[in-house]
Amino acid sequence: MNVKFCYLLPAFIWAISLAGCASKTALETSSAPLHVQKLDKSALKATGSENQARALPAHKAQLAFYQAPKTLAGLQLDGEISSEYARTLRYRGPNSKEQLTLTLSGLPIGWDSMPAHRAVAGYYSELRQRRVNKALSNSAYALSIISEQLVDLEGNPSAQSQMRWIEPNRPIQNQALLVTLINNHFVRISNASYQQKTRWLLQQAKRALAEFKAAQAVTAP
Repeated sequence: MNVKFCYLLPAFIWAISLAGCASKTALETSSAPLHVQKLDKSALKATGSENQARALPAHKAQLAFYQAPKTLAGLQLDGEISSEYARTLRYRGPNSKEQLTLTLSGLPIGWDSMPAHRAVAGYYSELRQRRVNKALSNSAYALSIISEQLVDLEGNPSAQSQMRWIEPNRPIQNQALLVTLINNHFVRISNASYQQKTRWLLQQAKRALAEFKAAQAVTAP
C-alpha cells in the first residue's frame, strides 16, 4: 500500500494521543532525516482508526459574522458553501492550477473545556485520517506526509502539515493543511498546487490566515 507517513514532534504526539488518535507516530527533528513507514489497510483496521468518529459541533455556530474577503493570498474568491455547522470559502488562482479553501466550524460538544492545543490536535487528527482513508480506498493512490507540527501561531495553537498526493495519469499534487482556533471556532486552511512546493503552500496558508483575520471588521462572538 502506498500510504506513507512522516513523523510528529513529541508535543504533537502527546496532544493527539490525548485526543484519541490511533495513528502510529515517531520522532521528527530538524537535524534528523525524515523516516517513512508504510501502513497497509489491514493494519489500519486493526487500530480502529479507519472508523474514527468525526466530531460535529454541538449546535449551529455563529459563523455569519465573519467577512469573506474577495481575495486571499493572491487568489480570488470562487464561491461559498454554508451549512448548519460549517462555512467554507473557496479560492482559485487565475489559471485554476492553485486552489485554497478556508473552512470555519464550531467546537464539538464538550470540546470547549479542552485546552486549545488539545482541541486543535484532535481536529487535525480527524482531517488527517480522512486523507489517509481516501488513499487507502484505492491502491493506485498515494499520500506522502512530509512534515507535521503543532506550533504557536500569533498566540494560537496551530497544526500544520505538508503533503503530496498522487493519482494515476496526473502530476504529483503538493498540498498544505493548517488548523487553528479563533474565538472558539476552528479555522481550517487547505491548499494545493501542481507547480508550487509544499513549503511555499504552507507559507501561502499562513498568509491567507493573516489576511482573513485582518479582514474582519469586528470580533466575532
